[in-house]
Amino acid sequence: MRKAVSVSESVKTLARGLDILRSFRADRPEATQSEIAAALGLPLPTVGRLCRTLVAEGFLEADTGSRRLRLGPEISRMALLGPRDPVAIGRIWMADLAERFGEDVNLAVLNGTQVLFVDSLASGRTLSATTAIGTRAPAHCTAVGKCLLAQLDDNVALDRLGTGPYERRTGKSLTSWSRLRPELDSIRATQVARSFEEYEEGLVGLAVALRRDGNGQIYGLSVAVPSVRAKPDIVAAIEDALRADPRAVPARGGTA
Repeated sequence: MRKAVSVSESVKTLARGLDILRSFRADRPEATQSEIAAALGLPLPTVGRLCRTLVAEGFLEADTGSRRLRLGPEISRMALLGPRDPVAIGRIWMADLAERFGEDVNLAVLNGTQVLFVDSLASGRTLSATTAIGTRAPAHCTAVGKCLLAQLDDNVALDRLGTGPYERRTGKSLTSWSRLRPELDSIRATQVARSFEEYEEGLVGLAVALRRDGNGQIYGLSVAVPSVRAKPDIVAAIEDALRADPRAVPARGGTA
């Protein structure tokens, strides 16, 4: 019995350590132990012990003057082991889209019932929808999530999401499989996924899925536009630009 408790506590400690690492974001690359404890709702002594271990192992590094923490060299080393080319290549096209349309452009992957944003380029406009790298959002009501769900067979997508009800982010969110499934069929036929204020009021998202990389990963590329700027001609131009990417999954491509 004591061994089981010990294993359980070890798993909990590991999970808390990972939560600390995930708490660092592009818009907050540094934090104190107190800030981390407040953000995660953990006791400060617990955060202190975990942070000291993470610093000792190279996963975090501490500024000796301010005592602020940042991700350490071990994180950078591990990042180099993963597939970098798809994101690097995606950023080139993201930059082109951001320059042409002056809107935020994001790259994401499907993770369970959510999407995980792995890259983002902000427009720099006062009115924008900047998404920090590492942000997660529901797949069923975001354009980038729906374009990725559309690459799955229906039975796989249904098994992942269930029949509903799904989270209702706004009054326009699709909250059941019976409403989402026809949308996925439409995305497969037209290539482009759309979210007109389904995830957030005042925000329009347009997205396409990109072909699998060498490791079998499919990425979703999206453009986020404030509703006040999402005029029909602008939406049509962005959709055409997304379809023009030679890596975009073809219409009626089914599973890529």
